[in-house]
Amino acid sequence: MDSEYRDEVSAAMTQSFTFRSHKQCQALLDFIRTGRTQLPEFGRTLDVEGQEIIYGYGDPVNSLYLVKSGEIRTSTLSSEGRELVTGLHGPGDMFGQFCLCQQHHRNEQAMATEPSEVVQFGVEEIIDLAATRDGALIMLQLFCHRISSLEEQVAQLAFAKVRTRLALLLLRLAEDGEVQPDGSRICHDSPTHEEMASSINTTREQVTALLAQFRSAGYIDYHRNTPIRIYPDRLQEVADS
Repeated sequence: MDSEYRDEVSAAMTQSFTFRSHKQCQALLDFIRTGRTQLPEFGRTLDVEGQEIIYGYGDPVNSLYLVKSGEIRTSTLSSEGRELVTGLHGPGDMFGQFCLCQQHHRNEQAMATEPSEVVQFGVEEIIDLAATRDGALIMLQLFCHRISSLEEQVAQLAFAKVRTRLALLLLRLAEDGEVQPDGSRICHDSPTHEEMASSINTTREQVTALLAQFRSAGYIDYHRNTPIRIYPDRLQEVADS
């Protein structure tokens, strides 16, 4: 972020914490994303195996985590004992933060879906990070992103049909997919049907049936043991319906 943008962002935040233009907002986000690479300097790197539990229900709340590589799935249990996936976190994502500020014991579980590398932040590291201007901005952006994602998920579970919820989930996956010349996105690390079902509060069988319908309609394409290909422009029609 150049000095002109930095001055505009600083002035806007000092006056009212409200940006006057999207250029300022985008400049701040670009600056924060660049600084995110500094986060591992403050924590302790852990290597975890696939299916390994990083923390479980009832564990003490004493750390935050950042994904360096791989994928981490967080989930909670409903009153009926059913697992609900609250997030699939890839490189650059932080998880575990909300338990830290709300209670003393975890009400969610975090598990690696594949061999992964995460950075663990204890209380001292968090204080050191938050004490720096850049570190505080990075953490603020990560927390805001997490809040936005959870609010979106709650709204979808409350109001959207299963077909729409699945389309929206696939569109979120496509955002991190590999862009193809025809505009489609190839998602190399897509969740299983069971994980998709948990994320949108339905059954694996219903997800499998809907994915087959989406493939027949040309919204997606997939085959056994190959990455899923998503056509966002086509799938957006389902999400908007």
